[in-house]
Amino acid sequence: METKNIAILTDFGISDNYNGVMEGVIRKINKNVNITYITPNAKNFNLYSGAYLLYTSFSYFRKGTIFLVVIDPGVGSSRRALLVKTTNYYFIGPDNGVIFPSIVKDQPSKIVQLENNKLFLSPLNYSNTFHGRDIFASAAAYLSLDVNIDIFGPEINLNTLNKISFDFKREKSIVCGKVIYIDHFGNVATSIVDNQWKYKDVIIDEKKFELKPSRTFSDGNENELLLYKNGYGFLEIGINKGNASIKLEIKEGDELCLEESIQGDFSHST
Repeated sequence: METKNIAILTDFGISDNYNGVMEGVIRKINKNVNITYITPNAKNFNLYSGAYLLYTSFSYFRKGTIFLVVIDPGVGSSRRALLVKTTNYYFIGPDNGVIFPSIVKDQPSKIVQLENNKLFLSPLNYSNTFHGRDIFASAAAYLSLDVNIDIFGPEINLNTLNKISFDFKREKSIVCGKVIYIDHFGNVATSIVDNQWKYKDVIIDEKKFELKPSRTFSDGNENELLLYKNGYGFLEIGINKGNASIKLEIKEGDELCLEESIQGDFSHST
């Protein structure tokens, strides 16, 4: 049997034992699995941030990788636990929208609700606050042993899932989207994808900020807002050696609009 890869993304942080315990559960069930982390330290409870991190990461992994995604502010509630098979990968996590953009991008072929408690860690009565250990990690481990996906629970429809989308809308010279990620430098990734972009301003809550269309950070002067295509194809706002999110007073999930310029074509990224 081919050694399977499990890639973990959580908001559990690096000072507690939660990630280590999840990894221990996985290795106890399948000692030969390969485990890596997209990050063990995503932003607490931040669904948009988690969705972006997964979406911009999964396609760089080997085909057949199992993505174990536990950003779960609804843990212990009635929210569903999911296992999704897509064209190239598997995704396991709560039904809160975090995995939705990624599974749509890779085209889901089967979605099941995790209900078979024989594949959960026993005893289950410890799981009200730690489904990452008792449900999701255990399910990922058994899946890595090639347990048939149909054994995990009943099939459900894509249309019933909670959704996070990276959509944007264009109207004349204005294009509007959402902030989908702010990295630790304060760079503001938007949901807007545009290969012929030429915008001069960003509008947030009716406030307008001037932008300098750029190819890279060094194009900017001190405290100057730059607009560029980031490494994952999204339009992003940053400041050379500064924090754009603080200057714009913005966070993930907030709406913003870009206003078109009449000149320039900055379609090439670095």
